Amino acid sequence: MKHYPFILVLLIASLTVKATDPVAGKIYFSNQPMTSSTGSRSSFNSGENIYARLELNSGTIKEAFRIKEGKGYPYIQYRVTITNSNDYTMGGSGRNYLLLKDDQKDQSSLNFDVMPEPSKATTLISATDDFTAGYGYFPLYNTIINEKLKPGKYTVKVELYSEPLNAWGSYEDREKWPTITEEFEFNFRDEDIARVISNSKEAGDFIYENAFRHTTMPDIFSHGATITDPMATNAKVLAIVKRDLPKRTILKMVIEKTGTLWSLAHDDFGLPKYRYFYPGVYVAYKIDGKCYIGKITLRQDYSGGGTFGPLHVGFTSGNDDKGIDCAKVR
Repeated sequence: MKHYPFILVLLIASLTVKATDPVAGKIYFSNQPMTSSTGSRSSFNSGENIYARLELNSGTIKEAFRIKEGKGYPYIQYRVTITNSNDYTMGGSGRNYLLLKDDQKDQSSLNFDVMPEPSKATTLISATDDFTAGYGYFPLYNTIINEKLKPGKYTVKVELYSEPLNAWGSYEDREKWPTITEEFEFNFRDEDIARVISNSKEAGDFIYENAFRHTTMPDIFSHGATITDPMATNAKVLAIVKRDLPKRTILKMVIEKTGTLWSLAHDDFGLPKYRYFYPGVYVAYKIDGKCYIGKITLRQDYSGGGTFGPLHVGFTSGNDDKGIDCAKVR
């Protein structure tokens, strides 16, 4: 047996992370999307899909993880760690944010994806807690790919936790984080590498496409403005949008009600740069057989001498546009 210097033993002890506040419950795993813990398993190979289900002993997800309402999207944090047979950590996913939907917060169970089949992916995970970046990240898929995992048997630890605020509005110390973890055996096979890479991208694309998808038409489409300014009537704006975005089939358009119609933008020297149409223009459109809701900004570039060029599309919400079933566009 190898003996370490006493000072090193003390150093290792001082770096030991304090235990977190355990959440009373259990995480179960299956190769099929779960509705109960029946049929759960503790061993998988890399050619299978993997799903998880958290079941609390009592209370709700919101209560167990001490989630406060009223600021931003509700979430819990989701981390995956892979260790080998020598208990050596091969890689981990770091900090990720799992969105809790409205019908999940007040439940005593939570279904979530681990290595889902792309078309069955339902868990929205983000790199940021305001869910503005990193859509489509699946911790286990990405950890395998990032670490270029070699074939062999591993232990995968799945951890759900939160960093709640105390009465002063500051984050609690780590030992007070509500946390629950569970492990499963994972046999990673060389012949599954291509499948893992492909599924990771396809599942990510599927979630990205459906993140925050509209279930009904946004309220703005019921409260649009009628513009009488001859330079930007509703009909002229619609014609401009169709002209400048020819790949989109515009199904419905509405102009936001505002008190101001035009605003002037200047460059760093205070000179006119362009004049923009202040109200937002919202459109429901179809492209490549799918429907989306987006926002458009119109502007006129400065031509000099106090004049401006023709009105045209300046910006679109682009990649932030959310999908909607085409049948619901009305």
